[in-house]
Amino acid sequence: MGREAAQGGESYLNLNMLNKEKLGSELLNIVDDPTIEKSSGFYVYDDEGIPARKRYLIKDGIPNEVLLNREYAGYLSTKSNSAARATYYYNEPLIRMANTYIEPKDFTVDEMIEDVKRGIYLKSYMEWNIDDRRWNQKYTGLECYLIENGQIKKMLKNVALEITTGHLFKNIDAIGKDLKFTPGNCGKGEPMQGIPVWFGGPTIRVRKVWIK
Repeated sequence: MGREAAQGGESYLNLNMLNKEKLGSELLNIVDDPTIEKSSGFYVYDDEGIPARKRYLIKDGIPNEVLLNREYAGYLSTKSNSAARATYYYNEPLIRMANTYIEPKDFTVDEMIEDVKRGIYLKSYMEWNIDDRRWNQKYTGLECYLIENGQIKKMLKNVALEITTGHLFKNIDAIGKDLKFTPGNCGKGEPMQGIPVWFGGPTIRVRKVWIK
């Protein structure tokens, strides 16, 4: 709608895509959940007094809902889903993430590796970049291994993955159960407001990917 672009950046997603356009694999659920106790993003009510709840941003590969405050929910003739938070009482509550992650499934890492003929296990990264619409992205690997015929062979260096969000999401064919979180900070607004959050997910397997 305009204002959020100035406060936190733009998005590839638009409202016409909600509950219509298939953005990713049917295995893919992306969740934002402020109800995880003892997490950095935990809260019971947002700063507009709305009870916190788990939100499915993408469900079965299809955009399901966007984060809202009371104002934006009013524009869309719906109800807030408790995403308004401020750093201090004298700051304006802004729409922002809480604990955002890919929902885990049932695979182990070994099961995902064993039927890969040739691929790369990008276990961790040391650098990432996204564009201002969250569409184009790049990850530089830290700990990476060559996979051949279902076995990890040797360590690789200088591995770089450049991909679009759509290509990444649509080519996920397995999702692990090893959900892990990383503490972070959601910074947005002017003046800048920083709020502690968690982000993360399990190991995922993506087909049809070129690695540099």
